[in-house]
Amino acid sequence: MTLDEKRWQKKLARKRKAQASRRPPPQRSNLLSPAQAAHRPIHDAIIAADLFANGIGLVGLARALPDGDVALSAFLVDVYCLGVKNAFYRVVSPEEWGQFVEGMELEKIHPSCLRKLVEGAVAYARDLGFPPHADYARAATLFGSIEAAVCPVRYTYGQNGKPFYVSGPDETPAQVRRILNTLTRRLGADGFHFLTASDMPGVAALTAGEEGEPLASSSYEVTAEPLPDPQFEQLPAAVQARINELHGECQELPRQALPALKALIEQYPDLPLLYNFWYVACRKLGEDAEALRVLQQMLERFPDYLFGRMALADEYLQRGESEKVAEIFAGQFDLGLLYPDRKRFHLSEVLAFQNLLARYFHALGDRQQAQRCHALMCELAPQDPATQQVGRLLASSRLTRWLREKLLRR
Repeated sequence: MTLDEKRWQKKLARKRKAQASRRPPPQRSNLLSPAQAAHRPIHDAIIAADLFANGIGLVGLARALPDGDVALSAFLVDVYCLGVKNAFYRVVSPEEWGQFVEGMELEKIHPSCLRKLVEGAVAYARDLGFPPHADYARAATLFGSIEAAVCPVRYTYGQNGKPFYVSGPDETPAQVRRILNTLTRRLGADGFHFLTASDMPGVAALTAGEEGEPLASSSYEVTAEPLPDPQFEQLPAAVQARINELHGECQELPRQALPALKALIEQYPDLPLLYNFWYVACRKLGEDAEALRVLQQMLERFPDYLFGRMALADEYLQRGESEKVAEIFAGQFDLGLLYPDRKRFHLSEVLAFQNLLARYFHALGDRQQAQRCHALMCELAPQDPATQQVGRLLASSRLTRWLREKLLRR
């Protein structure tokens, strides 16, 4: 090789090296936007198995990327009222995808039905006055060219023909009131159903519910039949009837119920359930300071009253002071141990207590104990609003927990 040829080869090599340095590096999967990933093949389409039973659950679409990673858009969908409450788009590794799927109770869904379900929930909530989560639009971009119109399934939102709002664990009392006010303006006071944290533990029932045989528990019996209450039964029949009416009025018409409640308390100051009605009515009206005053008065007069103790525990949970809950029950989380002289409890008492315990253990991060409480509630009354509230709480926390543990560390 001549000297000129050697120089030419060196010059060519330098030129190629310079061109290579100017070339953009191959794009990594974790930098792909949802619009870029939307053209990739569908890897999976999944939905929470109990979405319509709980009213809330995970819906996820995944697309396969060339290097084995997975582009994932996930939506926390409230099909009863609020639409998409949370949404995110991420590129995850195959291992993270496996952990995601294993940590949820999911089933397959056709991609067209997934898109139809999510977009229908968003439209339903928008019509009520609630926009989707701020990240919804970006996450929904991954739908790409999926055709929702080809899905033959007809999805129904709300519950029993009306929106059903259930407050979430992270919603403040002010946020709850704003949502209820929005629903009231759109639909009127009777146009929707709702269940908020202040409704739990709720109001003790005096009249019979569904008749049935007592249900066995580890240390006591649970019954839907009315329990003997000598103090209540000694009241005149007209007074008993009025108190039973106030049981519903304090939740549905609290402003109207208050004068009658206060008059009855003056006449019968030793009936703890009247103070419970009063407390619930104040909570419904958003009169939080007055509710706390009534609760203190109730606990001073009736320190062992179950619904009073649960109301105080609920106050602590809403303030984020879950460590104080155990003190209220002296570390005993079994009704049979709390009240050793009682061998039978009303179904409303047990459901309210298990609801409280599930939310308490959830706040502590003890998911296993929370699930045990929910399992007992499902055994006793799977369709009861208290049971459904816990189911929604546990379902909605799965996505948030997985996202926090697996993705936000990046």
